[in-house]
Amino acid sequence: MADALRAAVASGADPFAETLDKLGTAIGTLLHADAEAGLMRPDIDPLDVGFSLAGVALITGAPTQRERAGRLLDRLLDGLRYGADR
Repeated sequence: MADALRAAVASGADPFAETLDKLGTAIGTLLHADAEAGLMRPDIDPLDVGFSLAGVALITGAPTQRERAGRLLDRLLDGLRYGADR
């Protein structure tokens, strides 16, 4: 995924143009269900999550970076859960 995103960015194209709405809707559905269950914060922007995941994919694309990717994803999930019980 990281290589495909880099190629799209280098071409000047918007790698999210065609699927941004679908991605936001899908992530939003998951976040809403988790917020209703008290597992995630209710104030999360779905596209923030999507772009965060894309960022992790871009900077940790090398096999030697898998451990870093895991740590970054753990931090992202911690932030999404923070305050879920409020």
